[in-house]
Amino acid sequence: MNVRANISTGTPTRDLAEFASALTFDQLPDDLILNAKQCIRDSLGCGLFGSVKPWTEAVARTIGLLGQSPTASVWGSSQRADPLGAAFVNGTAAQGFELDDCHDQSMSHYGAGVIPAVLASAEGFGRCSGRDIILATVAGYELGTRIGNTVSPSAFHRGFHPCGLTSTFASAAAIAKLLGLDPDRYVSALGLAGSQAAGLMASQFGAMAKRFHSGKASQNGIIAALCAREGLTGVRDVLEAPYGGFCSTYAESYDLGWATAGLGTEFEMRRNGFKRYSSLASSQTSVDALRQIIAREAIRGEDVEKVRIGTTNMVFVHCGWPYEPKETITAQMNLPYTAAVTLLEGDAFVDQYSDEKLRDPAIVDLAGRVEVHVDPELDALGPHEMRAVRVEVAMKSGEVHRQEVTYRSGHWKNPLPEETLKAKFRDLAGRVLTSEGVERIERVIDNLEKEEEPAPALGRALQQVRGA
Repeated sequence: MNVRANISTGTPTRDLAEFASALTFDQLPDDLILNAKQCIRDSLGCGLFGSVKPWTEAVARTIGLLGQSPTASVWGSSQRADPLGAAFVNGTAAQGFELDDCHDQSMSHYGAGVIPAVLASAEGFGRCSGRDIILATVAGYELGTRIGNTVSPSAFHRGFHPCGLTSTFASAAAIAKLLGLDPDRYVSALGLAGSQAAGLMASQFGAMAKRFHSGKASQNGIIAALCAREGLTGVRDVLEAPYGGFCSTYAESYDLGWATAGLGTEFEMRRNGFKRYSSLASSQTSVDALRQIIAREAIRGEDVEKVRIGTTNMVFVHCGWPYEPKETITAQMNLPYTAAVTLLEGDAFVDQYSDEKLRDPAIVDLAGRVEVHVDPELDALGPHEMRAVRVEVAMKSGEVHRQEVTYRSGHWKNPLPEETLKAKFRDLAGRVLTSEGVERIERVIDNLEKEEEPAPALGRALQQVRGA
């Protein structure tokens, strides 16, 4: 389906704005509608689980101190705030335990930036149909992923956190669509998003700040779209400006062709994926490989002498550093810890990152015997293979077991089944909400394209907290 019939070929920024502003629900393929609903459901599950974590609670208390108008729901609590406050808290929660969806090539997590903004705005600004919510979600993901591709992985290697950068564009694109902005104002929304994009990767080593980058991106996207609607202009060539533009500022090397390649005929959102494990995406191919070895060879972590993981330079830089216990985020962003806990417990989901395990002597000891190095052959592969691994597990008995994995579970080339995604949502949401609340959310999302005004019902269900 070609939905780009009347789009000019001016600049990448303008082309993206014209495409998104002209996009209609009827032009969306069925699989993309399903994908949007999956992204919404997955983000809600992740956000509900993250809602009770100390970093989210700190942001929620901050929003509470500001005395905002209570028009939108804060997930997993009775608190309400204006859309900006709700998006900030809920975006922090959705990225709050490394469970949220992931677009591998652009190295960003768009659910935590887009879904909180869309649902808070739909609830707080007035009547929005399920079709409106789906369409805004697609617009946000499509522009966010494309813009993210232009600077990936260069922006990451310069030390910027992609969630804080490109999710700001994604949120702005989603809310600009929800508000029905024309192309000129849509361009300004993207330009204003670029002026607010921020996030430092050093937070991965032991700071709660990484969690709130997505919350700020979600909030800042709403600000960008609303200000653009009211006439505030943003940088009109925000992507391509040679001095002070987004790409030229944040990336040593970039490719603007990624922004518009196949625009209107191919949807980049289809390359978004979901997480099976509660760690950064760059360690999840290793988890898959280790779980395959465990299942095939029936090995025990206690009997492992050494683990060697060959991978790409991106994975090595991102998570291959030696593990030193600090905060939860330190373990979740670290491959040696994740490999060790997988070998010892057979999984790397939420229970493997509890506070008492961060300094567990057995896990720390085995993590110290996990060696990560760059494999030149893997490093030469394409952008979709940037997380490929070759894992070698040497046993104390002298046996050696090997496994290669190119695409993690949940990657768009290795997708998770629909029932697995539903089970993940029920598990995460059920730890916070009543069974009635969980079921209500599922019913609304399953029927989303037919719902006349689903945001208030979702908001109520998201606050049906267990024991309240």
